[in-house]
Amino acid sequence: MTIPVRAYRQVPAEPLRGKVVIDTLNYDPARLGHVPEIDAGNTPPHLLLQTHLPGSHVVKAFSSIFHRHLATLGRPEGAPDRSTLPIAGDSDDAKRAVATLIDSLGYDTHDVGPLAESRRFAPGTPAQLAHLDPDGMFAAPGRPVTAAHLITLLTAHGAS
Repeated sequence: MTIPVRAYRQVPAEPLRGKVVIDTLNYDPARLGHVPEIDAGNTPPHLLLQTHLPGSHVVKAFSSIFHRHLATLGRPEGAPDRSTLPIAGDSDDAKRAVATLIDSLGYDTHDVGPLAESRRFAPGTPAQLAHLDPDGMFAAPGRPVTAAHLITLLTAHGAS
């Protein structure tokens, strides 16, 4: 389930303790409303859900691909036009579980590192926009992104 970022407080923390939670949230206050904690600088957007769910294993994933493109860009393993999605999280076991899910949907993954590094594919970064066709943006069918191209885009936003 994906929710608007402003509704993150409605996610129940206790039932998710010890569980893997995939964070798909993107902060776009102009479109989805403001979150006071982010605007005040208390919590970076890419760490908001982990801060709310301290007992969960949060993995940032799927936040760099438009939901309609997710349904159309999946390819079988080994396909030359198979896309790669970035993931980040603090638990290697949780990241492996999310990578397995993403593989089953027809995508490779690139582990960016700890959750804090998900800032490298946050809104407005080159990696976050990689699957969007600049000519049609959301209306276009989307474009595949190889692992090599994704790594180039992630590097453009810098490692910590």
